[in-house]
Amino acid sequence: MFVSETTLEVRYYETDLMGVVHHSNYIRYFECGRNQALIDLGLPIQKIEDAGIMMPVVNVICNYKVPARQGEKLRIVSTVTEPPKARIVIETTIYNEENQIVCDGSVTLGFIHKDTRKPTRVPEYIAEKFALFFE
Repeated sequence: MFVSETTLEVRYYETDLMGVVHHSNYIRYFECGRNQALIDLGLPIQKIEDAGIMMPVVNVICNYKVPARQGEKLRIVSTVTEPPKARIVIETTIYNEENQIVCDGSVTLGFIHKDTRKPTRVPEYIAEKFALFFE
């Protein structure tokens, strides 16, 4: 299993008229966690794209639990529980400063060739990075 954590502070513009984070922003927070996870693996998204691979989102699940508010620091935990093959599922849980679960869910990403946009299996150099956590 691979786990990565990052934090961010909720900005004013991410909140709605009720003073809580607008529901659409949690998906962006998932992306912040996912990007940090790839950096932690030594696979920043730019490096993957420079190698000719793109990772489109094919599914998102987000379960809202407790609202987050402007100024709160959120801890984003991204977890991969199975080695990637044709797709990778990144489970995400977001915690507030009281360690309450703000939301949880998952994002499923595919792998496609940048030039043809045709699906492909996980490239070997990505599979090797994840394999270290599944042996």
